[in-house]
Amino acid sequence: MNDETGPDELVKNKPSDPGLNFPNYLSGLSHDIRTPLSAIIGFSDLLIEPRLSRAEQRSYCLMIARSSRKLLDLMSNLIDLAKIETGNLEFFFKPVYIKDLIDELKIEINEMVSLYEKKQITLKFQAPVDNMAYFITDKGRIFQIIRILMENSLRYTKEGSISLVIKQDSPELTTIEISDTGCGIEKELLKNLFEMFPPTDGPLGKKTKARGMSLSVVKKLCDMMGVGIEVSSWVGAGTKFKLNVPRREA
Repeated sequence: MNDETGPDELVKNKPSDPGLNFPNYLSGLSHDIRTPLSAIIGFSDLLIEPRLSRAEQRSYCLMIARSSRKLLDLMSNLIDLAKIETGNLEFFFKPVYIKDLIDELKIEINEMVSLYEKKQITLKFQAPVDNMAYFITDKGRIFQIIRILMENSLRYTKEGSISLVIKQDSPELTTIEISDTGCGIEKELLKNLFEMFPPTDGPLGKKTKARGMSLSVVKKLCDMMGVGIEVSSWVGAGTKFKLNVPRREA
């Protein structure tokens, strides 16, 4: 691939806040671990039934696949957070060609659409006209960030569209926008959107549950890579995440 050429820059992050109690993460995630495990075990047991229709078999298999993916993502996020907290997460900065990045994301997100059975959702991708346009970043990590944000949009969008737009309005900045027409996020929840475990009671007295680790991982990765992240949301109309990737020398 084109972006395998050129100099690499290895950056090893510094340990984050030493006061963070990692076991608390595991305690708070007990629900997120048990839910997919219970689904995998339960629907696997149902598949043994001899009188299942093909439609039922397909439905149960998809549920097992979705739950397995959630569990795998959870384990991956746990490993990443462990590396972040111990200062052992490494970054490899090199030229990333935008066309190649989007082509790979198209394959990944289309597989997700099939997995979540969201055929009524339209995917939109927009990149610079110049096929050789690139920016300097860690390709694996920026792919991970975009994939998490697009999968999050997919989960909370019943119909409409999800779009990925990558622009280079100036030589100093590359912007990446992920937007959807989903349910949106209430204003009071935006304040702690990137916290792993938000307060039990929201500002309006509503009970809120942990949102898992993915958005927290996104924020930590962005901070360490020097990528700015902004979020705008409108209840009932959708959400937009914007990543600002500053120019970086190879």
